[in-house]
Amino acid sequence: MKKILFLISFITIASSCSDITDMNVDPKRPTTTKAEYLFTNAQKKVTDQMVSTSVNNNVFRLFAQQWTETTYPNESQYDITGRKIPDQHFLVLYRDVLMDLKAAKDLIATETPATPADVATKESKLALIDVFMCYTYSVLVDTFGNVPYSESLDIKKYPLPAYDDAQTIYKDLIARLAADAAVLKANTTDPNFGSADIIYGGDKASNAKWAKFANSMIIRLAVNMSDVDAAYAATQVQAAVASGALASNADNAKLVYLTTAGNQNALYADLVTSKRDDFIPAEPFVAAMDAMGGDKRMAKFFTNATSPAPVLPPGRTYIGGTYGEANVFATYSHITTTLNNPVFPGTLFDFAELQFLLAEAAEKNLVPGGTAQAQVYYNAGIEASFTDWGLTKADADAYKLLPKVAYTNPASGATWQEKIGMQAWFALYNRGFEAWTSYRRLDFPKLFASTSAKNKGFLTVPVRYTYPGVEQFQNGTNYTKAAAAIGGDLMSTKLFWDKK
Repeated sequence: MKKILFLISFITIASSCSDITDMNVDPKRPTTTKAEYLFTNAQKKVTDQMVSTSVNNNVFRLFAQQWTETTYPNESQYDITGRKIPDQHFLVLYRDVLMDLKAAKDLIATETPATPADVATKESKLALIDVFMCYTYSVLVDTFGNVPYSESLDIKKYPLPAYDDAQTIYKDLIARLAADAAVLKANTTDPNFGSADIIYGGDKASNAKWAKFANSMIIRLAVNMSDVDAAYAATQVQAAVASGALASNADNAKLVYLTTAGNQNALYADLVTSKRDDFIPAEPFVAAMDAMGGDKRMAKFFTNATSPAPVLPPGRTYIGGTYGEANVFATYSHITTTLNNPVFPGTLFDFAELQFLLAEAAEKNLVPGGTAQAQVYYNAGIEASFTDWGLTKADADAYKLLPKVAYTNPASGATWQEKIGMQAWFALYNRGFEAWTSYRRLDFPKLFASTSAKNKGFLTVPVRYTYPGVEQFQNGTNYTKAAAAIGGDLMSTKLFWDKK
């Protein structure tokens, strides 16, 4: 009987296959895919990595001291190697994002457009892929310093890629973004990836928004490096402004998540479905917002502290946990349900961030207008933050008049760096990486390592990740060269643009 069944099975297979080698093809594991799928996956992976608060993936909110931890404060004490956090960040961005984008680019490059409209669509897709590649490389540079770039995605030719100079990478990214923006602006009547673009939707209007995103990225990179090459930075900022950057909150680059498992905001998994109480607002951040007075965003960010201990200072409604120490979750303010929402958007760039970058650019004479123009941008940044969090322009206007907030109030005793740095810190709440970058560039707010961190040898707030441990073993020669080139593979080694 078994022989009969085997024979029937063999005949069935033989009659259904034109080539016996088809028997080796697993239909559930396809060997080909579509560029659209790869692009969507890359968009989601990079956004997940940037918005996650899992200590296995992302500790930037902790480094920016917007949040702190409760029972296990290791990462707030700057232990990033115990969980191999740099390795995970490096791996996700190179393997899951950049390699998918390269694969999508290679697939699209083989397409043969039939009409002029198809040609334009192909150009738009390739430009948009490149924008995302540039964004991802910029995150890597701003995390580590020198990183694999020119040899990074050709595994066959460069299995052990060299590390490129960070400033050289920056300038190449800016040139690429400018070229991409020009293509996208020229093709505003043609779609790109359609619904596979899960940030701007891929319709005929989305190319214009992606061009604004690319130009805004140029501004971010140029302002970052303005202290080391002011003339170059000024040229790039002015060109990007003239070409057109984000114009309002309607242009914000946000991925709106879904309610279905696997497509929810990574924060929801970290804060809700995990059923853990690991994170609370940090007191340096809460106290600084409270000290300004009248900031209605606090109700969007934190819950009231209801526990009798510690005793709230007079007039305080919110209190954060002691940064870098173990905290009792029930004692302090918590993260609000605004963020504990599966569909809460993940933001890659917003209008508020752009306005604070331009305010800084005005004060540094990278754009015309000086302090007067800086005040315009500063106020626009505050208003954009308030309204993006669901508050009103009137709320923002009242806040801007407060003595410690008003940009040109001499009684505050604050420099422009402090004014912009503090308000950018508030506006970049829940965007830990960008808040950490703003802090590193402006040196405001004034952040300090906790006592426990200092006891472990970390005397200052980290200004970079150390390189992944796996690179030391698998790519040791290039790792050693890179570490020497940047001044040592330490969390205290400043990036090329962070020299003042």
